[in-house]
Amino acid sequence: MEHIIELGGIVTGFHVTERHIDCMCGKELIKTDKHSHDIILKKTVFEKEGLSRKLIADDEQIFIYDFCTLYVFSQKNHTLVGKWKLGTDLSSDICGIAVDKDTIYCSIRNGKIITLDRQSYSTKEFNISDSSMWSIKTYDNHLVCGTVDGKLLYLDKTTLSIERALVLGKKNIGSLYIDGETLYAASHDGKLYKIDIRSFEVDTSMKNVHKKMFDCVGIYENRLITVSYPCSEIAFWNKDTLGKIKVINTPLKLSGRTYIENDYMYISSRNILGVDGISLIE
Repeated sequence: MEHIIELGGIVTGFHVTERHIDCMCGKELIKTDKHSHDIILKKTVFEKEGLSRKLIADDEQIFIYDFCTLYVFSQKNHTLVGKWKLGTDLSSDICGIAVDKDTIYCSIRNGKIITLDRQSYSTKEFNISDSSMWSIKTYDNHLVCGTVDGKLLYLDKTTLSIERALVLGKKNIGSLYIDGETLYAASHDGKLYKIDIRSFEVDTSMKNVHKKMFDCVGIYENRLITVSYPCSEIAFWNKDTLGKIKVINTPLKLSGRTYIENDYMYISSRNILGVDGISLIE
């Protein structure tokens, strides 16, 4: 592990582009040069510090949710495009987010999804489930959602109706990763699932992957990589069989963000003041 970006604070989310790394740190959005790691833009965009904010991005915009509020910023200069309060209290805060070229999809606690049109900024509400959905991904014309009560839901994007449902267990399906037509799902009971999206059936699964909650963070060569921040573990699995290849123990804490590009993995966590990196070449 090497320390590549020093920001003096915890990075609660970041996005890597061809030339830059956009970091969310304290009250600020910070753009750094990807290669020199110099800070080239720093903008205060929040009134208060916050460790629970989550960030995703595409080629044009950065999307951040914090409690009940959704923020959208220009990726180029971090200008605020708009912010929307989608809930009112702990029963209606934002649990997860996904985007495509037309729509922002926000999962709301207790099983609702609110969509925001990216042109008109009009919103629609859909009642999906009796259970909250922390993980949500887009797949062609569908959404895949993991519920707190252990289900996977396959939704039509247009109607947000449930086309298929798959019961994986009774614990939260807290993390999803899609590789082609394969879906990897991480459950809070320590199980890892490999699922064929087309048939929406489990191909294989693995127990006792980590002792505490973990994320499926990406594919490197023929390996699926999972990270358990509470366990300070980075694990590598055969992406086809889910057989364990190796585990790297490195100091992490509670939660974080990970991104894999080529032979390199960027990582932030509660114990890192900036962004660290790990070479994946053995």
